Amino acid sequence: MKTNLVLNRTEETHSKRNIPLWNRAIGLRAWLLVSIAFVFYAVRMFRLISRYAVNVFFADQWDFNDVTFFQRHSLWQMFDRQHGPHRQGVGALFERMVDPLFGWNSRTESFVVGGVIVAAGLCAMWLRRRLYGELSVFDVVIPAILFIPGQWATWFMTANFAHGPFPLLLILLYCVSWTSGRRSVRYPLVLFINFVTIYTGFGIFLGVITPLLLILDYWASAPETRLPKTYFAGTIVVALASLGSFFLGYKLLPGLPCFSLQPQSPTSYLAFVPHMFANFFGLKHLTLSTRTIGTMILTAVLISLVMVAWQLLRQNGPKLERDDRNRALIVVGLTAYTLLFCVNTAYGRQCGGLNIATASRYVIYLEPAVLGFYFFLLSLRDAAPRKFLLSGFVVAVVAASFYLDTGGMGFAKTVKQGWKDCYLKTENIQECDKVAGFPNYENAEATHLQEKLEYLKKTRQNLYLDQQRP
Repeated sequence: MKTNLVLNRTEETHSKRNIPLWNRAIGLRAWLLVSIAFVFYAVRMFRLISRYAVNVFFADQWDFNDVTFFQRHSLWQMFDRQHGPHRQGVGALFERMVDPLFGWNSRTESFVVGGVIVAAGLCAMWLRRRLYGELSVFDVVIPAILFIPGQWATWFMTANFAHGPFPLLLILLYCVSWTSGRRSVRYPLVLFINFVTIYTGFGIFLGVITPLLLILDYWASAPETRLPKTYFAGTIVVALASLGSFFLGYKLLPGLPCFSLQPQSPTSYLAFVPHMFANFFGLKHLTLSTRTIGTMILTAVLISLVMVAWQLLRQNGPKLERDDRNRALIVVGLTAYTLLFCVNTAYGRQCGGLNIATASRYVIYLEPAVLGFYFFLLSLRDAAPRKFLLSGFVVAVVAASFYLDTGGMGFAKTVKQGWKDCYLKTENIQECDKVAGFPNYENAEATHLQEKLEYLKKTRQNLYLDQQRP
């Protein structure tokens, strides 16, 4: 009898020891699979950059490089520089620090842009780990989202650190800061990153979201864990002041001549935004089925936002635990940011037609919402529907990640390379615009393009780096 009892206890102890070992083995395999996926997508991104990037300034680069290269300005003037509807912020400071090291080589700059996006991908993985613990096989979707080739224009068409790469990196760092367990670290860090992001490209929309997240965080916390009312009010004041400071000296600079402050029909916007989401998944053709799929994706994102916001706002029942509250806040932040960007883009660009909704440079701004939706699915309580929905989501995103717009990428390379080769031979802007079939800059006189090209030749930078000395 005693022998049987000892044997039973020995078997129970052995089985309990095997469970953690088995879980660790599964976790190790998941970590290995996700790491392979991360490296695969990152390497593919750099290979595409290597294949299609051309060393020549193009389009808006002749303008926003004024503050960092062609003219002398203070660090604050670089940070505060307005280009179109946004400011340059950290992007300008980073460009001024890095680009002189390689003679303002646009091709090398594209590789650095890729490096910033890799840093954003690592932050996304770090955020996933802090929110949900050990990695799972589903996490292969994170690099698929962050390195999706639909964003190719951000990599090498008209590379701008402030337009896409740094807003994405800063937003993910912002989300990571929300997971800090120490209030003395969390709120100052959130407010600091919020201020920096507001001034960096279309990170401006984070300034609208931060006061709302602070209120939701306060409301959803248990009374004994809330910030003192004075400190809470202080955080709101700082967040609102950061947003307000952005508009000091701000000028309304529409991106299209057809833009009007008077809103158009709501149905036109309802068509524009779904096409932006459909474009993320590689559906570029303006068809009824594309719009339908885009509408379904947008609806799913909106449902996730409403459900998570309701968890934070509900009055009945116990308040959310800190980890659950952080997950909900981050899903709201990521999703709301993308939706604000999409609505603003529809308002400012819809007059130019639905084709603009499928622009490659907008894809990077869809990534926060897609990542937020993934985090929402991970938060579902019931295992069966969670695994089913995650499986479908991962398949859809991974499939989209293998779509390559070779036509668009090839056209960009052909135009830029053709213009560069022509100009190095003839130094005639108008003739090279005709040869390339596309102008390097639409209004060369307005940006003093000829003078800038002569300066590049004199200092042997940018496109003249590739020319052999006589």
